[in-house]
Amino acid sequence: MCHFQETLWAEDPECKKMPVNTAAVSGIMKIGGGFANLEEFLSTLDIPPLSSNTYQKEHDNIATAWEKVAENEMYCAAMEEKHLAVQAGEVGGDGIPMLTVVVDGCWAKRSYRTNYSSLSGAAAIVGFRTKKVLYMAVRNRYCMVCSRAAAVNKLPGKHCCSKNWHGSSSSMEANIIQEGFQNSVAMYGVKYAKVIGDGDSNVYKTILDSRPYDELQVEKLECQNHLFRNFCLKLKDIVRDSKAGPITLRKCLGKNILRLRKSVISATAQLTKNEVNFDCCSILQKHILNAPYHVFGDHQNCVDSVCSIQRKNDTNWKERL
Repeated sequence: MCHFQETLWAEDPECKKMPVNTAAVSGIMKIGGGFANLEEFLSTLDIPPLSSNTYQKEHDNIATAWEKVAENEMYCAAMEEKHLAVQAGEVGGDGIPMLTVVVDGCWAKRSYRTNYSSLSGAAAIVGFRTKKVLYMAVRNRYCMVCSRAAAVNKLPGKHCCSKNWHGSSSSMEANIIQEGFQNSVAMYGVKYAKVIGDGDSNVYKTILDSRPYDELQVEKLECQNHLFRNFCLKLKDIVRDSKAGPITLRKCLGKNILRLRKSVISATAQLTKNEVNFDCCSILQKHILNAPYHVFGDHQNCVDSVCSIQRKNDTNWKERL
């Protein structure tokens, strides 16, 4: 047995399953954890944890693989969206398909409409027809390695810096969406002609200012969900404003905010059952303008299909409001 050498495998090298180290790191990454979380979890199970170097190596390999898969999936989604646009005849004079997309952003820290101080933010462009992501990116204002080095007045060592943004947190979304629009032709051979957003005028202004398509001005469409959310928020602001009127009337408004929203939604649902045309838009406008009268008891202009007989006996608050 002298000078005998043999290789022993802890796992079957022919097995096509994911190696246990890769699976462990991948799992902890998917739930937003890191090395310390995995170490504590494995210790609880009485399993020897990975070394920090092994963890980092697996982490980098997984991150690279995920990025490649994401790019491939977004490309496939864009080609599918492109094909559907061509089928619908939505092609510009230069032969480039023109897509309708949905855009939105998110942050690592909630702002509650006042405190925009998140260190990280992300945004995505989603195809309207396929509901699949066509473009996404992340902006970071913080790098742990750089921050720790700066705390002791030293230069950071060689590392993969995660900080890629020096502007404000609130401008992260607009910058990412602008980047996606400017690269759409080069990446997929398409133009994002119409954009459905959450009512954030800063994003749309940034798109227009960047002029991604010289001869085409991007058209903005409002997202129904965000439109109704902003509608309700504005009404709640009136309820809280002591200068808006007597407390009795403001309380009456507060109790009927959801009814106002539901009234508009019901009118829209009734009209969209049939083919939508210009006349439908005109009728919908009348229903929307009549919604406050309907909710607060004045039913003389209501349509029977959207106003029940029982509601016609409501207390009329119109004169008091």
